[in-house]
Amino acid sequence: MSTKGYKCPCCGGNLVFSSDTQKLECPSCGNKVSVNAIRQYAEIVESTDGRGDTYEWEEGSSENPIQWKVKEDGTKVYTCPSCGGEVEADETTVSTTCPYCDSPVILPEQVSGEFKPDLIIPFMLDEGAAKEAYKKFCKGKKLLPKAFQFENRIKEVKGVYVPFWLFSCQAEGTMVFDAQKTKKWKDSSYEYTRDDYYLLYREGEMSFEHVPVDGSTEMDDAYMESIEPFDIGKAEQFQEGYLSGFEAMKFDLSKEECRGRAEERIKKTLEDALMKSVKRHQYTDVTVKSRSISCTKGRIKYALLPVWLLNLKYKDRIYHFAVNGQTGKVTGELPVDKGMFCKYALSVFAGSSLLIYIIMILFLL
Repeated sequence: MSTKGYKCPCCGGNLVFSSDTQKLECPSCGNKVSVNAIRQYAEIVESTDGRGDTYEWEEGSSENPIQWKVKEDGTKVYTCPSCGGEVEADETTVSTTCPYCDSPVILPEQVSGEFKPDLIIPFMLDEGAAKEAYKKFCKGKKLLPKAFQFENRIKEVKGVYVPFWLFSCQAEGTMVFDAQKTKKWKDSSYEYTRDDYYLLYREGEMSFEHVPVDGSTEMDDAYMESIEPFDIGKAEQFQEGYLSGFEAMKFDLSKEECRGRAEERIKKTLEDALMKSVKRHQYTDVTVKSRSISCTKGRIKYALLPVWLLNLKYKDRIYHFAVNGQTGKVTGELPVDKGMFCKYALSVFAGSSLLIYIIMILFLL
């Protein structure tokens, strides 16, 4: 299997994709090249067998292919096209960096055939912006230990293109509800209660475009859903140049395996809309009697979406955060200052026996 990299036509340095300029940039001389220019030039190079005195794609040729081997744990080892060093990658790795020369390495076979994405959203935030988004996320959290933002150690920050399946469809549904309205009043002699019962019927339809479901077993579904939405309207047709300088993965969950989660989200959204039309009439009690939701005109696309992953160490524990690489939306688990929690609990539950129970549970965690 071959590897691929990009070289600067001016100085021969490694080109990496910049979220600021949306171009491939050379860190050595500052040269900037558009992704389309790289693609167009690659086509010319390939049509002339790679002859020329400007830059070219570095790729293993059929005469001298770049070799790879598989270790006992299943990890594949590739040869870096820049320094010849060994680059480890697992089955889902699409792009990474060489641990010896830090050169971007792309595995083109991992994004070909059935694994070629339809769309890609390029990174709009660089590493510094991702860190600032994380700091803003922590700001104002009253129960967060004050030392957390200052004493934690960022163990790892990496930009990753995560594989997503995008589901589009027309959803139609009907729901039947049992509802009740209770009215109470009294006069000088009696108290009265009147219960009115209703059978309610609702139907509706909604169009859904590009409902994302991550196609990687390595990613936490809850985290990926928490950093939504992604603006798919700003997606580009997939080109390998966008991957340079970032890590990327191919899917290991098929669209069939992810369809159930997409349908669950779609049906829940339509059900909530139908339920909302009932709740605004202020019934005392509403229960669902039956429901029927169907999805038609389904369309599926495969996309790579940008995510910054941050791992932070604080008091011998690793905390994980994800940042939307397009919008900067952050999700993650934060520690709780037990002393601050107790003070807050005292102010809220003063005089309540529940307070003792809460504090006991907290310190047993």
